[in-house]
Amino acid sequence: MRKIFITGLIIASSLANLVANETIKLSTGQWPPYTIENDANGGVLQKIVNEALKEENIDVKYEFFSWEKAYKLAKEVEVDATIPWFKTKDREKDFLYSKNAITRTKTVFFHLKDLDFKWNKYEDLKNYKVGETSGFKTAKLLEAKGVNALMSLSEKESLQKVLSGEIDVTSVSYLVGYNIINKNFSASDAAKFTNHPKKVYPATGVYFLVSKKHPKAQELINKFDSGLKKLIKSGRYIKLIKETTKR
Repeated sequence: MRKIFITGLIIASSLANLVANETIKLSTGQWPPYTIENDANGGVLQKIVNEALKEENIDVKYEFFSWEKAYKLAKEVEVDATIPWFKTKDREKDFLYSKNAITRTKTVFFHLKDLDFKWNKYEDLKNYKVGETSGFKTAKLLEAKGVNALMSLSEKESLQKVLSGEIDVTSVSYLVGYNIINKNFSASDAAKFTNHPKKVYPATGVYFLVSKKHPKAQELINKFDSGLKKLIKSGRYIKLIKETTKR
């Protein structure tokens, strides 16, 4: 009887292992309200990715780094995937992108209200001290347009430079910019900021990326796409988005 009981436990344990969720590691950076390191619930993009992959029996563990390091680790398959990234030709050489964006954002220039900041074309930016975040799409775009920019390691650092007068303007995703300003500056300093209404480039999506070097690259992309589709169809996706925009 004891032998039968032990055999039963072994079989049960084996079955449990068969249905246990796979766990993958994702690299990312601090980008509230989209990705948040020291928050048990994470940012909205983490929630979307978590729930999309959960639909495919995959759990996610996030590891936070500087953006350049997060990218490099994913490229060299030291993690399984990375979020959230805009599409660029350089990145498409190294990574597979999810079919659909995790979400879409608009990027604008932030500046102090006492600056008469006007721009219509990239050439106009040469009249101002511009700051950018190293490794970001806008930094590379401005470099290609011949606009010199002072680099920072984070958007928070760039906004601090705007406040101190070290730079005049910096580009940040709209929601991210005001999230950083309202959470990291005093109320009086936060009130000094505004943004130019013109988008730095058309509203664009941020994606789930897997290195082409990953042995299961296409499989992971397919599973994410499938899970995201289920999340959207269920109505859960739009609920997560609305919860964020209410803040």
